[in-house]
Amino acid sequence: MRRILLLILLNLPFVGAALATQAVNPQDKPVTCDSLQAAKSKVFAFNLAQLNETQIEAKSKEMDVFWKQADSAGPEGVNCVKQMLQAEKTDHYFQFEAAAWLFPKDKSPETLLLVRDSIAQADFQETDPANYLSLSLELSQAGVDIRTLAARLLRYPNAAIQIPEHALDLDADTAALFLYGSMPPVQASNALIEELQGPEQFVRSAAAHLLAEQMTEESYRALARWDGLPKVEEDFRRNDIQAIMKYQAPVPSDLADPKFSREQVLTIIATLPHTRKEFDERMATKGAEFDKQMRDKKATQADLDKAVAEGEPIYGIANHTAFINSAIATLQPEDFDKIREARHKSLYDVSDESLDEYLAFTRVMLGLINRLDLFKEYRQH
Repeated sequence: MRRILLLILLNLPFVGAALATQAVNPQDKPVTCDSLQAAKSKVFAFNLAQLNETQIEAKSKEMDVFWKQADSAGPEGVNCVKQMLQAEKTDHYFQFEAAAWLFPKDKSPETLLLVRDSIAQADFQETDPANYLSLSLELSQAGVDIRTLAARLLRYPNAAIQIPEHALDLDADTAALFLYGSMPPVQASNALIEELQGPEQFVRSAAAHLLAEQMTEESYRALARWDGLPKVEEDFRRNDIQAIMKYQAPVPSDLADPKFSREQVLTIIATLPHTRKEFDERMATKGAEFDKQMRDKKATQADLDKAVAEGEPIYGIANHTAFINSAIATLQPEDFDKIREARHKSLYDVSDESLDEYLAFTRVMLGLINRLDLFKEYRQH
């Protein structure tokens, strides 16, 4: 029960605000910055670990009222919250909640930096790291340099980040993949190269794993010189790094008679959805049409899997084996950056769909690297 109430407190918006209105604004006066500052000093004066279940529930209602009052103040409320956020140095819970409230309301460059620097102070014992991950990804998509935010997740030991709406459980480096994968490639590679010298072994191992998946000249060069691979304890990380650093001859049968031409591959990739809205719209049109065709054919699960594996991608390339093999077989060196950019755009939200797409494009990139023998000066042959 206490865990449920903690999650209520850690995930705005809250319910039951009407019950607490009198407690926060008893005289129903107009909301001003002074009244918001006074309310903030009362509402956020708590230590989450010291609250019992009843107090947590009451506090959630008070906080809901506070943010509703900030909303009602319009632009003055936005400016006031910015002032409070700029002044706050110790209440990390308020810093995160205020930054999350502010982000959709003010996308000016200076405010985006304020949001970034505020959530960088998050205490993961008080702030749900899933919310931190989602907001960090949105900041990255808005063009903000989030290297400090990504490093916080990479250094989060024994993380178990739950994304309940997608039934997705992430460890620290998989969560960090969303953030480093959303950065410009050179920036991400250089940031991860720095982490190879981190004081903790688990950070160095995770950084090397993510760096290998960058597949840039910078990442290959750094890993070719790195002497830490034998110390990576986890087999999956070590094997993934070795698979990327060692040339593997393509299987001829995978590349024979590609179903899609180079031009078709590039056209399909260029038209894939890159936002949740575009994804949902595609599902409602082409996706619904595909589902109807399968129902009309009374397709079994085996029939459905085969149709996906052999068919043209509708809203992503994951599980489309014929398309992936065609991309590996037909694309040329000058197309490599287009595949990298498509992978970059696939991380449009924190979901299993985005993760599957990212990994599918990673498979295409590695297949191309092997077929074309790219970066051969850094790889084992």
